[in-house]
Amino acid sequence: KIMIKKILVPYDFTNFADLAFENALEIAKKFEAKLYLLTVVGTDVDTSGMSFERAQEAHEEKEAKAKEDLIKVSQSKPDHGVDISVNIVHTSSTIDGILSFAANNGIDLIVMGSHGRSGLKKLVLGSVASGVVTKALCRVMIVKPKKE
Repeated sequence: KIMIKKILVPYDFTNFADLAFENALEIAKKFEAKLYLLTVVGTDVDTSGMSFERAQEAHEEKEAKAKEDLIKVSQSKPDHGVDISVNIVHTSSTIDGILSFAANNGIDLIVMGSHGRSGLKKLVLGSVASGVVTKALCRVMIVKPKKE
């Protein structure tokens, strides 16, 4: 029997991520599982010419904004009765951020979009999705949009 108690949705604010979130909510409802929304905040804030303190602030602002946006997403589908936690991970590698979060939190299932922000329709699978599928220690479900 499949036991799913913790579901991770790596979220990058694209329609692919929205679709993954909707699917994950359905699964979480069925299994009475907890849902973890995760955004990886990279080290890609341009801090050149900033003092160390200001650079620190810029990173904190980016994190606060990401957290605020994630909270909005978590509240965007009301009345689902699913326990949703909002999480931010700092790392330059999105794949490593997702995998280490999953490992550290005993995630049973990762639900993610087939492509993320970098797009590239010609790829069968986005590079992040591909990396997670290859290296994850738990089940991974890839959600792709229906063909028009």
